[in-house]
Amino acid sequence: MDLSSFFSGVTRKAGDVWRQADRATGGWLPGGGTASPLTRAVFPPQPFPKRMEELQRVTGVKGRFIDPEKTPSLVTKIAPAVAPLWGTADYANPLLNEVGIAGYSGGKTERDRYIEVHELGHLNPEDKGLYSYFGVLGRSLQGLSNRTGNPPLVDLAAGLALKHADAPEEDRAERFAKRFAERQQYTAPTIYEDSTSNYGNRLRREGSELTSRGLSGLADPFGVVSGAMQFVNEQRAKPIREEASKVGEEMRRLFNASDSYDVTPEQIKLAKRHNELLEQLESLKVR
Repeated sequence: MDLSSFFSGVTRKAGDVWRQADRATGGWLPGGGTASPLTRAVFPPQPFPKRMEELQRVTGVKGRFIDPEKTPSLVTKIAPAVAPLWGTADYANPLLNEVGIAGYSGGKTERDRYIEVHELGHLNPEDKGLYSYFGVLGRSLQGLSNRTGNPPLVDLAAGLALKHADAPEEDRAERFAKRFAERQQYTAPTIYEDSTSNYGNRLRREGSELTSRGLSGLADPFGVVSGAMQFVNEQRAKPIREEASKVGEEMRRLFNASDSYDVTPEQIKLAKRHNELLEQLESLKVR
């Protein structure tokens, strides 16, 4: 007997012994039946296995589908603690090839059919970029920032990650979803000439806002500059408010004193001046 056959026999024998032990314990051994807590946590049972096979035939991508509202998974246990804003969202876990869809119906609704393919787009090995391995980094850092009082450096890192990791990865998933929209009968997501999507562009906008906030915080970490500017603007605003109040009173006086509904040149002049004063207050960013 050669070594290959010997080790194959040993492996089969070990597997048989493990399966017998698993049956004897009621399926509690890891990697055995679904009674094992570890097995249920890492590989929770699928409610619609035939739908998974159908999607694999159509898209060429394999994924295990669960409803995280009914079947807790590792992602649903960890993600809400990391980032409450998105921790309960539908997800794709590339490490376990798992897709979690809240209220999953096995593709009976248009929403489910779209999310199925969108999330499979994240598991699709084709056209993966470096950003694909950090596809939720921005949202994770955003959650961390919110939990720690929005430190400027963390805001800056979260914004950059949203723009350069999360956004392009969501674009990739949306392009994948568009390919199968007609066949799976759901509305195709919009893909623009530069290959971006509405989903990705929304994350880019959020990333830009976080980046700006982070840079502002780094430039004025203790709020000294912004506080001084606010004080100066408040002083500049005082005479403007006083004049605006007087102009407003004069406008009301002329309106109450007139028996006609016609607008006089003087009223037009006062209204114009009042708007100019309000715009000045707006530019000072004071109320």
